Formats: sequence, C-alpha cells, structure tokens
Amino acid sequence: MLRCLFTLCLLTVTLMRPVMASEHTADATQHFRAGIAAFQANQPEKAVTLLEAAAAKGMTSRALTYNLGVAYYQTGAYRNAERMFRQLLDTRQRVLAQYNLGLVALAQNETGQAANWFREVTQSNGDDKLLRLARARLRELSPDDARKYWQALVSLSAGHEENIGLFPDGAASTLDGGFLESANALTGYPYQHGQGALKVSARLYARHYLSEEAFDSEIVQLDSAWVHKNPPYRISAGLGGDQYWQGGKTREHRGRLFAEVTSRTCAIAGEQARCTLAARAEQVEASRRYQAYNGQHYQLDAGYRTAMGRWRGHVHYRVDYDDRENLNTGDEYFSVSPLGQTLGVRGDYRITETWSLGVAVRYRYNFYRTAHQLRVPEGTLIIRREDQRLTLSVHGDYRINNTFSLLATWRHAGNDSNLPRYRYDRQTVTLGVSAHL
Repeated sequence: MLRCLFTLCLLTVTLMRPVMASEHTADATQHFRAGIAAFQANQPEKAVTLLEAAAAKGMTSRALTYNLGVAYYQTGAYRNAERMFRQLLDTRQRVLAQYNLGLVALAQNETGQAANWFREVTQSNGDDKLLRLARARLRELSPDDARKYWQALVSLSAGHEENIGLFPDGAASTLDGGFLESANALTGYPYQHGQGALKVSARLYARHYLSEEAFDSEIVQLDSAWVHKNPPYRISAGLGGDQYWQGGKTREHRGRLFAEVTSRTCAIAGEQARCTLAARAEQVEASRRYQAYNGQHYQLDAGYRTAMGRWRGHVHYRVDYDDRENLNTGDEYFSVSPLGQTLGVRGDYRITETWSLGVAVRYRYNFYRTAHQLRVPEGTLIIRREDQRLTLSVHGDYRINNTFSLLATWRHAGNDSNLPRYRYDRQTVTLGVSAHL
C-alpha cells in the first residue's frame, strides 16, 4: 500500500512543480526539496518536519499540500493526512485525492468509507492507473463482489409550513402549523456478474403535522434495476412501485418501468461533469376517494451535474405527461391530466470543509389538455387550465463528521393560474439532522 502511495507521490511532485508560486522564498523552497529528498531516503518523519517548515515559511502549493498528506499518512497521522487530501478535492487532483482518502480510511479500518472513496474514483474519468488501483482496492475489500455494498441515509427534521392546504390567495384564512419530517433511503448491490450488477433501493418518507393530521403523508418506494457499466457510460433499467398514504388512509399505489443512461463525457470546459437521460412509465391505482387520478404517468428527465472548485451545480429539465380518468361530478368537470414541463437550477458553494450553502430555483408549467367546466354565477365556464409554479429555496449544510450533518432549508412556492381558485403561495422552513451510513 505504501509503495503505491509513494509512487503516486513522486509522480505528482513532478506534475505539480510548475504550480509553485514564484514568490516562495528560497529558504522555503529549500525545505520543500529537502522534504522530497527525505521521501526518497525513506525518512517520512524527517519529511514531515521539512515540509511543515516550508509551509511555516509561507509556501502554498498543491505539491506541498499533497506531499504533506503523504508524509502524515506514512507516519500514522491519519487525521492530518485526511485534512491535507481534502484540500485537493476542489482542484484538478480531485481523483488522486479521493484515492488517497480511501487509503487513509482503510488504514483506520473504516472500510465502508474507504470503499466509497475508491468507488468515486472508479466512477470518474481519471487516469487509467488510478482507476485500476481503485478497482483493485475494491476487490480486496470484497473479493466476490467489488460493488456488493449497502448505503443508507437517515434524516429527521422539524419545520413550520404556511398554507398547508394550498388555499388560494383570496381565501379568508389558511392553515399553518409545525411538522416532523423523516426521509430515509437504503441502496445496495446484492449481485454482480461481469460489468453488470443488480441494484435494489428502498425509500421511506413521512411528514406528520402537529395539529393538521388530515394532511399527514407517508410514501414507501421500492426499486430494482440491472445496472451495466460500459465506460464512459452507465446504463440501467428496472421496475418499482410506490405506496402513498394521506391522513392515515391509502391514497394511491403505483407500478413503474424505468431506464437511465449516465455519461461522464459531457464536460464543457474541463470541469467534472455527469449527464443523465432517464425515462419512466407508471400505472397509477388510486383509492375510491381519489379515483379521478387512476391512469398513467410518463416522464422524461435530462440532467447535468458539474463540479468546479468549491462550486457544485445541477441543471435538469423534465417533461411529464398524464393520462388520468379526471373528475366528472355531473355539473362540473375537472382535468387532472396536465402536460408539464419543469426547469430547475441548483448551485452549492462550499464555504469551508464543513459548511456549504446553496440556492435552487425551479419553474414548472402545466397545461391541462382537457378543458375544465366550472359552475359560475353567469352559467358554465369552459376553460383550459394553465399553471405556472415558481419555487425558490435556500439551503445550508454543516458536516459534523463523515456520518452526521445538520441541515436547514427555507422554501417558497408560488403558483400562478388562469383559474383564481388555484393561485396560492406557500412557505416552509425546516431544520434537521442526517446520517450517511
């Protein structure tokens, strides 16, 4: 393990040397070079002393940061090594840093975290040598199945919401109140064959209001898919189902087929990027009270994720097509089968290693293909409903450690409709904690 790390270190010193700032003092540069010589002489403790001295004299470079990380690793100062390598996650040496963070986690018997770092490397478009090394590490961690692993997310939040019932802007009053919210997910690869693997996932979401139980909701989702990796592409297809409760009673359940293609070759200007194209078809079976929602739902989704320095970005575009039974009361007719288009943009900035702040904007346009027929004082109004919904959110994340994070979100949603009864505004504030296991 040390030999692989040392080989990578020497390679990186050669590659990084040009980035050292010209204003470094000759003394700092001398200490830096002496530290590299100590590596070559297999004297890691001396290398630490010399490299720390170079840093104390004002030298700042990726080469120094990386080699300090290696020196700390070789002397068993794993927390210091992790701190150094994490500083390189926002640079072009990100993949190299991820691999070494995997080695640091492995040295501390944190095998799950190590596998996560090595897996990040295998899913990147990094150097072939690093990819081979990361795959080898994964095989060592699980000889029978390099991707046979499980990951879990558990979160619990408390919040307050204005206009729980989505009453129109002109309503005399609204329902406001606090709630408890939990979002949980479990994902794993129980079987692998060649370049393919079976992926299974389960998600559970629940929101319970403190005083408005009729709006309580719970959702359970189960999915299974066959995933095939053919670098630089990742292709998956599978089936799944949902069960949705509202107010303690069954509202609907769904069955679906879905497929997805992901590629990491869509970078525009050298940034790390990932593009996704996904499609799904769902059959919806609603309870008697909501039987107007019986029918089919189709969705096409395209996304682009990017990372550049301390910034993370995500842009997605979605088209939804519904073919439902709709609601006919005899006197009135309501369509619940819109053709929807959604455009969303999200940006996150990591202020420090533990703090991050982000903003997200989402715009959705719904066009109801079948006209509404509504009773009005003048008679019957026949109109095609059109909605435009704009959602703005600000979110913060404080990472306590590799497992726990504190989360805070403020969200405002406003729906503008050509039918006044569907115009509304809603604000939500949440504060919670999450655990990645």
